[in-house]
Amino acid sequence: MHSVSKSSPVTGKSDSIGPALREAAFGVDPGRTDLPAATDARQSWCRGVALAGQGRYNAARVELRRFRPTSQALESLYESTRASWLRQIGRHRLARGFDGRAVFLIGLTGEARTTDAVEARSDALVGLAADALGTGRFGFADAFLARNAELLSVRGGSDLWRPALRAHWVAAELAMMRGDGSGALRHAESARALADDTDSLRHRIKTDLVMAAALSCAGATERARAGAVDVACAAAMHGLLPLRWAATMLCEGTGGADPNMVPARDLGAALERLGGSAVG
Repeated sequence: MHSVSKSSPVTGKSDSIGPALREAAFGVDPGRTDLPAATDARQSWCRGVALAGQGRYNAARVELRRFRPTSQALESLYESTRASWLRQIGRHRLARGFDGRAVFLIGLTGEARTTDAVEARSDALVGLAADALGTGRFGFADAFLARNAELLSVRGGSDLWRPALRAHWVAAELAMMRGDGSGALRHAESARALADDTDSLRHRIKTDLVMAAALSCAGATERARAGAVDVACAAAMHGLLPLRWAATMLCEGTGGADPNMVPARDLGAALERLGGSAVG
């Protein structure tokens, strides 16, 4: 059972709500549009994650204001989640503020005694690494990733697949920024091995996008183009607009956009209409 599948006990009608929202956020149903209303803060986090995965940023932002998080770890996860939305639209400097608050809430010293605490600490560290690489501070990105690796080496396990996967994504992106194609591929392959063992369709599609970008960095343009087209199609099929937009940009950048594909600029405009310029 994945750690993200754990939730506070609920009764009655809400028995079916938690699993449905977890499947949308971290499972096999990321494109579900008729999401049930959350009944507690953890369910609300899952619902916000699912909404943002579909590009519905306005709705996701409102969702994370509906409940007060019931622990500092969950509140930290809320902040890291908001930061990730900002990074998706290239606003790394603004994201850094949310990740900084996530660190303040969960702390970086002392034992992380619960799975939530480990996930929150890892999300904050990996988020700060992504913020740093997005603003050209590669040394800081290295340091945050190293700190995260130390954390997961002490408290790893299959229930922490998501933090480990995110770390490999960012490590691959950092290698790409440095022009290290072989390093990018190495981390992308590690990410794929993790993603293949999860139920999260959205995370598997994102991993395929990272792999396509790594192939492009390594000079394997034809494979990169084919991978990007596959990701764009999969993302379109499952209603994952941010991933579809990113994959389409990669298609266009590698000369592989099909005339029948919706152009990246139109997908970007659709994200704007859904609140992409006002996330956080």
